[in-house]
Amino acid sequence: MLYLRLMLTALAYWLHDHALPLEVLLVLLSGFVALYADTLRHFLSLPSQRLSTWILKARLLSVNSKLFNLCECHNNAFATLVYVARIFVFVLILMGLFLGGIFLEVVSIRTAYRGDVYAYSQFHANLDISLALVFVVVVCCRLLLLGEFLYRLRNFKGYDHYLMELVAQLEEKLVVAENAGSSSVSE
Repeated sequence: MLYLRLMLTALAYWLHDHALPLEVLLVLLSGFVALYADTLRHFLSLPSQRLSTWILKARLLSVNSKLFNLCECHNNAFATLVYVARIFVFVLILMGLFLGGIFLEVVSIRTAYRGDVYAYSQFHANLDISLALVFVVVVCCRLLLLGEFLYRLRNFKGYDHYLMELVAQLEEKLVVAENAGSSSVSE
């Protein structure tokens, strides 16, 4: 038990000393995940296979999904409203969590000022700042993607052809990757 406590203490000191690079990494990773959430969702929903084929299939499903959403929302106000509302529900949930985090931050700071110094340490301050940045980055990225979708919806002609060409290219690459994979398995 003492060994576990020493390990956790050493980990806490290491995290405290290296908080800034970890915060930057966490914020960048959250932005990447927020921007590519659709592709990551498709990637995780597919059964495991060769990594290159897996990534190509995920990209193909993501582009097909984007094309389907654009075609469904084109000249259909109700579908566009549902699409926008679905994104705003997610954004509003994140904003609620962010405001709840601010409330907890205020409570922790007030507890620390009342005399319980260990209730709010520098590590907790760094953690709170990084989590706040994660919420801000994820909300901004999702709103950026919504803005891009609405812009593409407004300029639908031309962009749908680009997406169809991208789907065709990804399908060709997928056929080549699957043929290469099946020939290496048979050998």
